[in-house]
Amino acid sequence: MNCPSCQSDRTRRSRFRPEDGLWRSIFYTAYRCRDCGKRFHKLTRAVLLGATTAAVLVVTFTTGWLVAVYRDLQPAVVEPTASAPQPEGVERREENSPVPLNSVELTWAAEAESGDPKAQFRLGMAYYKGTGVERDPALALKWIQKAAEQGYSQAQYTLGAMHHAGRGALQSFPLALKWFEQAAQQNHAEAQYSLGAMYRNGQGVPVDKSKAYIWFNLAAAQGHERAGEARDNLLPALTPEQVLAAQKAAQEWRPAEKAKLQ
Repeated sequence: MNCPSCQSDRTRRSRFRPEDGLWRSIFYTAYRCRDCGKRFHKLTRAVLLGATTAAVLVVTFTTGWLVAVYRDLQPAVVEPTASAPQPEGVERREENSPVPLNSVELTWAAEAESGDPKAQFRLGMAYYKGTGVERDPALALKWIQKAAEQGYSQAQYTLGAMHHAGRGALQSFPLALKWFEQAAQQNHAEAQYSLGAMYRNGQGVPVDKSKAYIWFNLAAAQGHERAGEARDNLLPALTPEQVLAAQKAAQEWRPAEKAKLQ
């Protein structure tokens, strides 16, 4: 280590002084020249490298945690799995090919008008996505809600997700809670998970970690991918007695027995 003043190589480590400051005491090493007596500092690379590595790890962990929280708060609208019926006399087309105006609408509307909730939901999703018909959010909401009001659980969950996210419907946590609960009572796993998230986060309802645990547990029992982890993350916030009571309620719950979790 050469002295920057006289270039002598007769240098030694020097003790830090109060005037060196906190920053230098952490990231720099102090030296003194034995020939000219000058004090100087050199950057400690190992300390700087360690601090940089720690900062990168903190930023990476924080970003991953925020992404996970955001994902939990955004229940997605599930796309309908039923395939669109082909009107008689119309040649079959590829899924994304243009469809003649009103051809699908006429067929689906006839089934929906007859009161079939599955047809109503399918027509509503067609309007929501613009599949085979011109996209119309108002008509989408109308038909999905009609199906939900008839007790079709997939429509109830979808309507709840629309109100929760404010996509295609007015954002309203109370309405989202209402429709999620009706679908959850029919053992709809995604609705049970979404309902648990709302109780956990206090959206449209006071925070209730015990009820959140119950709904997460019911969804996890059906194989929902994120429900088990969400349930286990609640354990530190609950007493052993609350956990046992929630587990018992989940074990005794039946789709027809709505009073227990209301």
